[in-house]
Amino acid sequence: MDNKLTSIAFKQLLKNDNVRLIHGVLRTLNITPNRSDYQDLFQEGCLFYVQAYEDFFSIHSIEDLELFGPYAFRRIKWRLLDIIRKEIRQQEHIDSIQVTANAENEYDLPDSLATQFEADILTSAFFQELWNECTMQEQAYLANRVAGMSITKMAQMIGCSRQSIYKWRNSVIKKALKIIEK
Repeated sequence: MDNKLTSIAFKQLLKNDNVRLIHGVLRTLNITPNRSDYQDLFQEGCLFYVQAYEDFFSIHSIEDLELFGPYAFRRIKWRLLDIIRKEIRQQEHIDSIQVTANAENEYDLPDSLATQFEADILTSAFFQELWNECTMQEQAYLANRVAGMSITKMAQMIGCSRQSIYKWRNSVIKKALKIIEK
């Protein structure tokens, strides 16, 4: 819009105590001054007030001033809601990425006991019996896991999906439990 209308909008914002309108919008959105981003949202509300003023008075005349208050209130409220929703979506996305990364890292960490006792496990009778019961893929899983390789690296090295590696792991666990039950 033009600079004259913008400067008039800023003057109106400060002159007629229209700042209270923005505080009212924030209050209806349950945004209290204690919130860390209150001042940021207040400033955004001021800018949205100016935009609403420009848009409204580019179409309407100054005689329609009494219609501007409710229009500005709704417009500022909707715009601030858009900002809040966007921030929530971004935070949810970041949280889901962090949860996924933490879950993957949980499974990908090498077992400290496995690395400490690698030589002992390889020679034990239990491991030999388990080794003989396993398929070739399960043996590859056992050897790589005992060596401390993560499931992700195993999948990349073997050229299969992590889900396949997890299936092999579950099969090895079932076979190990059968051997223990004997």
